[in-house]
Amino acid sequence: MTSITGVPTTRVSDQFVRSRLMAQVQFDQSELFRLQTQLSTGLRFGAPGEDPVAAGRVMSLQSLLERKAQVQTNLTTNQSYLTSSDVAMSRISNLVAEVRGAALGVVGSTSSNEQRNAVALQVEQAARQLLDAGNQKFRGRYLFAGSTTQTCPFEMVGDNIVRYNGNEDELLSYSDIDLLFATNVNGSDVFG
Repeated sequence: MTSITGVPTTRVSDQFVRSRLMAQVQFDQSELFRLQTQLSTGLRFGAPGEDPVAAGRVMSLQSLLERKAQVQTNLTTNQSYLTSSDVAMSRISNLVAEVRGAALGVVGSTSSNEQRNAVALQVEQAARQLLDAGNQKFRGRYLFAGSTTQTCPFEMVGDNIVRYNGNEDELLSYSDIDLLFATNVNGSDVFG
């Protein structure tokens, strides 16, 4: 029924005129009730059947918002893993630079055997520290194990021999609805 219905006044019975007026009043009351409900609830419609096209758009947008919220959660979590990896890699870089400097300081110079032994001890300690840095965990996940995050990536298997137990796969996560990015660095890339 439309908002306003004309009532014919010629050759129409009084019963028909009353019936049309009552129908118009009932329609106006139901529309008024619908508008009051919209105002009080803040919702355009209460059931999807009231406006199926708009309901479809609402469900599509709600799904998109939920996916975007999950992407935001992923980004926050992955940023913490990458920050932790960055800190560990800075530590590794500093250790390597320190050892390299010490080793270059005693090579080809008039260094004594005591100085060379001290540097050798320093290199040995740095190797253990590098092993610890390579096996660093964050939130129960090894940072440099590739996609095998529950496997300890580096282990000593003899005198000065280190074995890499991880793999070279990347852990991928969504940075947007259809855009993946790597959220880890594998041990091969870090240590060569």
